[in-house]
This record gives sequence, C-alpha cells and structure tokens, in this order.
Amino acid sequence: MSQITDLEELVATLPHDARALFDRFYRLELATGTLKIPAEMVPWVNARFGAIERVEAQRIVSIKNRFTGEHSLFNQLRTERPIEARSPVHLTELDEKEHCLFCRPETSTPTDAFGRITGNYCVTAGNIAKYDALHSLVIFKEHNPLIIQKEWLADYLSTAERWFEAVVRYHSGPALHKFFLWNCLWRGGASIIHGHMQLMAASERYGRLAALEAAIGTYDRSFNGDYLADLIAVHEHVGLARQEGRETILCYLTPVKEKELVIVSSAARSEEMAETLYAVLQRYLKLGVQSFNLAIFQLDGRHIVRLVDRGSLADRNSDIGAMELYAATVIASDPFKLADAIMQY
Repeated sequence: MSQITDLEELVATLPHDARALFDRFYRLELATGTLKIPAEMVPWVNARFGAIERVEAQRIVSIKNRFTGEHSLFNQLRTERPIEARSPVHLTELDEKEHCLFCRPETSTPTDAFGRITGNYCVTAGNIAKYDALHSLVIFKEHNPLIIQKEWLADYLSTAERWFEAVVRYHSGPALHKFFLWNCLWRGGASIIHGHMQLMAASERYGRLAALEAAIGTYDRSFNGDYLADLIAVHEHVGLARQEGRETILCYLTPVKEKELVIVSSAARSEEMAETLYAVLQRYLKLGVQSFNLAIFQLDGRHIVRLVDRGSLADRNSDIGAMELYAATVIASDPFKLADAIMQY
C-alpha cells in the first residue's frame, strides 16, 4: 500500500501526461527535519517510536495546490499510524434531552419571517444568533446526531433545499448562493448536542469560496480546461478517487485537517447525493469518527461536499492552532491510508 511519503516516487512512475497534470496542480517538496536526542531520552523514544533514528531524521512532505493556495504538511512519524476502526463512542451526554430546546423546536426556537419548512424528520428554525442575514437551521427529530439513517439524511437535505427556495422567493435582491453546513458535536464547533444543520444564503460568495471560484476561473482560462474534472483526474492517477453514482469521492491531497474527503457531484439538488453521503458518513462512523464538519455548496455547475474529522470528543486540546489559521495545515492522517479504509467498502 502506498503512503504519503511515497508520493514523489509514485508521481515519478506516472505516464507523462498524468505526471504533467499532477505537477500543474501541485508543488511537492520533501525535506528532513533533524534532532539530537539526549541519552536520557533514548529509552522513552525507542519505546514510543520504535527507533531513535526515526525521530532524529523525520521526513516531511509539503504539498501545495498552485491555484487555490491550499497547503498541507505531513510528518512521517505522524502519518505512519494506521487508520483503524475504533469502538463507537457513547457518551451519556448524547442522551440528555430534558433541557434540550431543539427537542421542542416549535415552541423553543424562533421562526423565519416566512415561517417554518417542515420535513418528515426535521423542521427549520430561525437562528437566534445569526452568522449572516439569511441564516437558519434544520433541526433533526433525532436528538443524537451520530444516529443517522439514509431517509432521514435525504429529508434533511430536501428540507434545506426547500428553505433556500423559500428564501429566494422572500428575498428581493440579487441572486443568492446557498451554503449548507453541519457542525457535528462540540469538537466540530456545535454549541448544542441535538442534531442540526445550518443554512445560509448570501448574495456574494463567502471569502474562501470566492477565492476558490476565482482560482477555478483562472485555471479554466489558462488551460482551456475544467478545473474540477482535472482535479479528479489527478486524484485518480494516484489512487485517491472513487466514483459512486454521480459523485466522485476524493481523499484530498491538501486536506484542511484530518481525514478530509471532498465529494464532487453532478446532482442538481443536494438531496440527490443522500445515498453517497449516507454511505460515506457510515464509513466515517465505523472508523470511530465522533465529531465532524460537513459543508455543501455549488461551484462551476457542480455540488461540492467537504467532510473532515474533528477528533475524539474526549480530547481537551484543540486540533487547530496558529499554523492552521495563518500558515499551512499540519496533518496527522495519511490520505492513502484513508483511501484504503474508506474505499474498501
């Protein structure tokens, strides 16, 4: 099985056109970070990492997308850990409903000016502290967000689409861009345990999406090509893409954080992706993922989904710091090991 530290050798074996496409997209650099371990630390280092030589000479892989600026750093010591399925977590907090406002959304949450959109397994609510002027919620009937069924997920997304259509009718102004997100549990930034998605409609692209849209436009004009199709091709060439129906799943080469998947879909509406999204989320949960961020938006005529693991609910430390906020992301999971785990199903 390949690993991220083998990427340079893997790219070197690609046919000429495939290698040229990879080099067009990515700047790949390998470096070695060196240390000197004091004698007193040697027993601990050998026990923890297997051999002192592995710590004193650490292989670092730097991958940067030349068009979007996405930049990820992989340390061999961090990424050599296998991606193994962990036992599912069950915390008593996930069952505490007595004081949950979202268990009583009709009486305990505000409504949008145009009212609520009701699905079979969810209902919309106005967001009491908005990110943006047009910002609401889809509140699930199921309290525990880690309990997911395919028909429920399809209904959440269908209700979200109906909310967006209602906003478009209600809003008098320029065309709106939809942005749906799901912050699952506190590691993912959710302030409320009860399962819910957030819905936004904006007249301008949000900053990072605008930058991505501009990068796609620059690429398409410069190469008379299709950025998303070529991005998929690059991942296919190195074994990090899988087709499922109208969706292509990428184990992303420049992840924003651990185990990031990017899904590119030709579906006209987000609920048409429910089968693929459900399958991916089930694989995620079987790997022991306990908290995640999921975003859905449209660019260049496709739906894009980004899904990232946010770590154990028991962790007290944050998974991002100044490096991720202001420089480049530091990644501990290997996209090749993720592909082996996610795509074996």
